[in-house]
Parts: sequence; C-alpha cells; structure tokens
Amino acid sequence: MARGREFNEECLEDCLIVRALSGLCVGLILTNSGGKIIWLNRAAEMVLGLPGTECLGQSLDRLLKDLQLVAFWQEAAQTEGNLLGDLVVQWPRKLALKVNATRYVDDDGNEVGRALLFCDVTAERSVQVELSQAVAKRLLALTAGHMPPEPVANLTHQEVRILRLVGRGMGNDEIAGAANISRSTVRSHLKNVYRKLGLGSRAEAVSYAVRNQLA
Repeated sequence: MARGREFNEECLEDCLIVRALSGLCVGLILTNSGGKIIWLNRAAEMVLGLPGTECLGQSLDRLLKDLQLVAFWQEAAQTEGNLLGDLVVQWPRKLALKVNATRYVDDDGNEVGRALLFCDVTAERSVQVELSQAVAKRLLALTAGHMPPEPVANLTHQEVRILRLVGRGMGNDEIAGAANISRSTVRSHLKNVYRKLGLGSRAEAVSYAVRNQLA
C-alpha cells in the first residue's frame, strides 16, 4: 500500500479495498508510526463516534473513548503482526465488533504505521445471545439456580487491585505508579490474573473487570 516512509493519499482513494469497504459497515483507521490518524473511512467515524476529518493528525489513543477498545489498541502496539479480538464496546453505543490491529511496513521492511480494522457483528451476536440465554435458562432450571460465581476469590488482594486498575483503562506505567510497584511486578501480577481467570488478553481483562463491576 505504501512505498517509502510516506503514504500516497491518491493511492488510498483509488485503492479497490478502500472503495469496497466504503459501502460496508467495516471500519478502517490508518495511523502513522507515532499513532496519529492519517486516514479513516466513514464507517469508522460513525461506529466509533470519531469527528471525521477533524481527527486527522490526532492520536488515536486520545480519541478512543471505549475502555476495551483502548486496551486492545494499546496491546496491539506491543504486538508483532496481527492482533485479533471480539469486543463489545459501550461507546458511543453498545456494539459487538470483530477487531483486527496490525502493523504495516514499506518495501524495505520499515514500519510505516498501524491499521485498525473492525466489523460490526451486533446483529449476528444478538442471535447468539438469544440462543445462549435460552440454553442458560434451561441449565438454571436443571440446577435449581445454583450457579457457581466467577473465580475472583482465588485472586490475591494485590491481583484484584491490579485487575481493577486495568478495568479503568490504565496502562502498566500508570498502574505501577498507583500501586507503588515496578512495571515488572505489574506484568507478573497480570500474568497471574490471566492464568487464574483463563483470560487471553488485556482486552479480555478489561471486559472481565467491567462485567464483574470491579472497574
């Protein structure tokens, strides 16, 4: 898509992929290597509530308002290659999204920037939820309503505290400052939290914290 270190805007406008996405509820945001937005399509503006051309040149981190999406984007910044996720965002409205974040490079292998691609699967997810609720009701009837709580109890006090801070959208540096511990200790606690709760990513940890009213 890009040759050298700069984007060719004319190439973006003429790109068949961009033309195809413009008619679908598929959002695409491109940032430079510094994380500032250089291009986005109309679906991205509408789904994420971004202010169109006004957000060009601004940091995507600062414009995203949904904590789970912020956590996903921050995790992608520390990931080589693609990072895939299924998120339920709450802002500007509740939506189920399939999200893909990746780095893109020039012909010499130098990083040019990052891309955030997402698809609104709310309608599909609603059908799944309805089916899941029907199954859940049947299970509740079979078990007389005795469902085990989610396993928060096996976390240490410090691990719960770290999970709360993650749920508030704080990065590792901020958590280290708030908890008065080192970044390496934060990472160690997070690994334990992921292992004990069966979580696979920071976005899942944010979702878990919000879902269990820990944030």
